Amino acid sequence: MLKYIRITLSLLIVTYLLYPDSSRSEPIKHEISYPDGNGPFPAVITLHTSGDFYVTKKWIKNFSSKAWTNAGYVVYAPDFFTRHGLTPKTRMETFSTYRVKIERELSEIVQLAKNNPKVHHKNIFAVGFSNGGFWASFLAGTEKITAGASHYGVWKGNMGRKITNPYPMKYFSEKSSPMLALHGEDDGTQKMLFVEDAWDRIKNNEGKLATHVYPGTDHAWDSKIDGK
Repeated sequence: MLKYIRITLSLLIVTYLLYPDSSRSEPIKHEISYPDGNGPFPAVITLHTSGDFYVTKKWIKNFSSKAWTNAGYVVYAPDFFTRHGLTPKTRMETFSTYRVKIERELSEIVQLAKNNPKVHHKNIFAVGFSNGGFWASFLAGTEKITAGASHYGVWKGNMGRKITNPYPMKYFSEKSSPMLALHGEDDGTQKMLFVEDAWDRIKNNEGKLATHVYPGTDHAWDSKIDGK
């Protein structure tokens, strides 16, 4: 019997070494930038669009201008597309097929920030753009950060004419962290009809939501679409 137990334990150890538990895998790919000084600093989690991580870094002015580090924030920029093979064409799977996995992965990024001695662990924020706005809502709605902001964020995570996917609204409750939603009145990607419906649902859930609508403005108003 003892011999059998030893053999079994040996096989388990070999199996673990060859096929490590995926739950112990490395965090998703991310970049960290620091302001000058020793800290501890507040931190901001920046969340990319459906264009993907690298396109967002190139075209969104706040990414390319180093606005956050210049303002004194540590910046965590996770890439939540690459691990799952997501592309602009398969972007809607972000909110369905891979939603739970991305929830876990972004939560790990927040925990990394909280454990970083150069970060003030009670001052961690998130800013999301379009697709990333959905995930800023997740982080704020589930109290993982101090506050969040959604720039022209995804409030309707499905392709139908009605809101059938309850997220990101379902993340919010009276316990949620504050959330700021900025949206263009003429947004043709996330139309105000659905956006206002989503905002009403959050307020009905007693979520802490502040909103601002820019008149005559479409989606991605802060993008450098001219390539300059």
